[in-house]
Amino acid sequence: MRASLLLLALGFVALACGSDDGGGGSGGSGGAATGGSSSGGGSGVGGGGAGGTSGGGGSSASGGGGGASGSGGSGTGGDAGSGGSGGGTSLACPPLPAPTGAVVNAKPSDAASLHSIVMGAAAGSTILLADGTYDITSTLQLAKAGVSLRSASNDASKVIIDGKYAVNELVAVSASNVTIAHVTLTHAVDHAIHAYPPGANQDVKNLVIYGVKLVDHGEQFVKVNPIGSTPGYVDEGRVECSEFLMTAAGRPKVESCCGGCYTGGIDVHAAWKWVVRNNRFEGIYCENGGLAEHAVHFWKGARDTLVENNTIIDCARGIGFGLGGGTGDRVYPDNPYGGAKLAHYDGIIRNNVVWANHAFYDTGIELDIAKQPLVFHNTVMHGSGATKAFSSIDYRFAETFAVIQNNLTNKITVRDGAQGTVDHNLQNTPLAYFVAAGSDFHLQSGAANAIDQGVSVAQAGVDMDGQAHDQGAPDLGADERKP
Repeated sequence: MRASLLLLALGFVALACGSDDGGGGSGGSGGAATGGSSSGGGSGVGGGGAGGTSGGGGSSASGGGGGASGSGGSGTGGDAGSGGSGGGTSLACPPLPAPTGAVVNAKPSDAASLHSIVMGAAAGSTILLADGTYDITSTLQLAKAGVSLRSASNDASKVIIDGKYAVNELVAVSASNVTIAHVTLTHAVDHAIHAYPPGANQDVKNLVIYGVKLVDHGEQFVKVNPIGSTPGYVDEGRVECSEFLMTAAGRPKVESCCGGCYTGGIDVHAAWKWVVRNNRFEGIYCENGGLAEHAVHFWKGARDTLVENNTIIDCARGIGFGLGGGTGDRVYPDNPYGGAKLAHYDGIIRNNVVWANHAFYDTGIELDIAKQPLVFHNTVMHGSGATKAFSSIDYRFAETFAVIQNNLTNKITVRDGAQGTVDHNLQNTPLAYFVAAGSDFHLQSGAANAIDQGVSVAQAGVDMDGQAHDQGAPDLGADERKP
């Protein structure tokens, strides 16, 4: 049963520079197209699977069709394996449950004092924002464990926190079990949300960003990093059912350092066990010649990242695990891979749709100094307007070993001694295979080289409609066609 989901347009402390140290796709004149490659391939995250999934069109947090968190019983959604026997996973993005602890109510007329209201909230409490626009003048510091910041209406479009390009970071997180939900964050000089440890040898865990709209920020919309070289990390976070949008009005406000376009969607350094699920990213690129970071980027020694069921439209780069030069920022106690210093360890990228049709697009999925990432069932395509496109999936550098299977692409490239298990992918995929390339990436009945052409993999997750992939000969790409 194939849902008729469409890609819907949207209506609306230490920072390491994310510029390309020679590791990005745009350096790609040496890239060679590849089909199969050497064998091997281990497992990264384990059988986590999708508690929620994205359809071929934006998260339902926006009111558009598509995506979801699974259980609805918690802010994080629940892991539900690979969809179950003949079943799948719900595609609804329900509001978070009502708060159970202390509640602090705020209204738009409190905007000038919202910083103090947030700082004064007790651990475990929820700050509920009434509908309206909050023109804040300083960063909202979530520095106590278990604090939630969310709208009372559970409608992000009705609660807008606006920095007016006068506040560097709209929300700063330095405590565990923090939730940010159902609000719009717009016009930060730097980041909409910045998460970091409170000090050396202290970790932050379980940050949940759910049903949030992030619009037009000067640097990476969500930034996560340690403090300098001291131990202390931000682990086990989740970003679900959210929207990341850069508009024509926002692009001139992007920070011009580090290559000329220092922005991106989610930029996470040295973090372990994050989930990025069922989000929509759109328009994150610059027109000044600089190359933006990825819509989703985990590097600097990040590990076991799960990126699934996201829709990425007209961004400069889609999903990145690692980057040239971005290694060695975290030492793991179990010493994976013999102590090798890697930009990314293990992880899964599956069932995502990446599409671009503009001249500022570079690469869809980028694997740089990344060991054992699993890249399954993604649809990564560009149109004729992407005149500078380099690659759909690029894996690079001798330290990289990637498992890349069951993907629909324009092209797969390998560079600089990278290796992998690379098979059962389709390159030069005709756009006619899709119901409406650019808006609906369900497979047409005539997509002969995509339908039933895959190989069964244990960690396939679920497709864009929440359907399990066939166990025998699954379809390629993010849609398992059900007549």
